[in-house]
Amino acid sequence: MATGVWNIVAEQDKNTGSYRTTLIVKLAVVAVAGVTAFLHARARHAAALAVFGALTGVSALGALLLGVLLAG
Repeated sequence: MATGVWNIVAEQDKNTGSYRTTLIVKLAVVAVAGVTAFLHARARHAAALAVFGALTGVSALGALLLGVLLAG
């Protein structure tokens, strides 16, 4: 989340509609990754571990992809 806020401040010259939209989506995906990682750490059953682990991995990869898109 901190790097997303830094991107907003440091990259104001790129602050077009599509850049801002991509950045907001990336921040949301990072938040999802954090929540699912927390739920994965708290899970007690094998099925919950698997589901939240998979969701964490997919959302982390999504955040990485969006970060690469923002880098240009």
